[in-house]
Amino acid sequence: MVTLLAQEETPQPLAEAGLALEYQDGGSRLIVRDMSPDGCSIRNRGGEALACLLSSNRNIRSLDIRESNISDNGLAQLCLTLRQTDQLEELHASPVGHTGLEFLLGVVRRCTRLQTLSAEVCDVPTLFAGRQNLLPGDYDTSAYVAQKTGDEEEEPVEDEEEAEAKAAAKAEQLRKLFAENDYDSGDEAAVAAPAAPSPGEGVASSALLKLLSDLVLEVRAHVNLTSVECKGAAVPPDMQLDLTRAAEEHCAQQQRKAAEHEEKGSRTASDALRDQMEEIRTLNHGQELMKIDGHLPGEDGTGSSTRMGIRSYVGRRLFSALGEALFECQRFKSKENQAVSTPEGEMAFIAMYIRQKIAAEAEAGH
Repeated sequence: MVTLLAQEETPQPLAEAGLALEYQDGGSRLIVRDMSPDGCSIRNRGGEALACLLSSNRNIRSLDIRESNISDNGLAQLCLTLRQTDQLEELHASPVGHTGLEFLLGVVRRCTRLQTLSAEVCDVPTLFAGRQNLLPGDYDTSAYVAQKTGDEEEEPVEDEEEAEAKAAAKAEQLRKLFAENDYDSGDEAAVAAPAAPSPGEGVASSALLKLLSDLVLEVRAHVNLTSVECKGAAVPPDMQLDLTRAAEEHCAQQQRKAAEHEEKGSRTASDALRDQMEEIRTLNHGQELMKIDGHLPGEDGTGSSTRMGIRSYVGRRLFSALGEALFECQRFKSKENQAVSTPEGEMAFIAMYIRQKIAAEAEAGH
């Protein structure tokens, strides 16, 4: 079942962030898309609004934000909420940088219900880019002409070719200056270390390799993850293979456990019934000394006489646990325990005792 919410039905914070919601599988699966994919990346507001929606709707078990255009900062808000709610079984993330991958690592460590994880990783510190208020053209002053005042003497008019040459030389000088300083303040360390591999060349940086190694270790340590996909041009193939193998091993391990549990349950029931029937058969064909002369109340005498072994068997199977529970209840009443001072309390105590005894026998393999 697919439900696409109209713009007027989408919560206001999500509508303001430009997000479209699509519910599937009765509301347990949520797909988030950007209504204007060609626009700027959705920043904190979109991620925070989506995090609030997940926090208020715990029925969502699968989240797909691959087409949401939510960048690292918005994903950070979402991951912090997921670590608290631990409600997702599937998470398909949008492209992330180092910052977003680090927050996804936190989700892998904390969310024990998560089974499927997919993400596309880019070898950059973050995909979030702040809004640029200035453009390179704003620094171009080659066409500036100072306004003249009445007191200033009129300067001689330069030759047109000479003026063009000066303007071209000044523009070239400015272009060189911009090229030397064309980086953000956060990228100064990368400029100072030219030996480091540049992103996008197919060679992963040391920071990305460290994060991917941590991801492989965490996936191996969490058996709940049965499907992990980490794509990207800079992600080494051996890292992708390690993640796939770890998830496949977890999936096979869970299948083996399920098969063993099912086999053990069926074998235990069959064996228990077989053992009980064998015990009854042994008692029925036992020695004649076990037979009682006469008949018990309610017997008409037409059939075979009652055997003491059957009554002993029934007593052991049906009444031993109840007798122990009654004895313990009376012992607590003798100590004036308020929990068993009423008939309701006595019944609750007896039921609790029998449940505990059944659990203990199940653990012991009886």
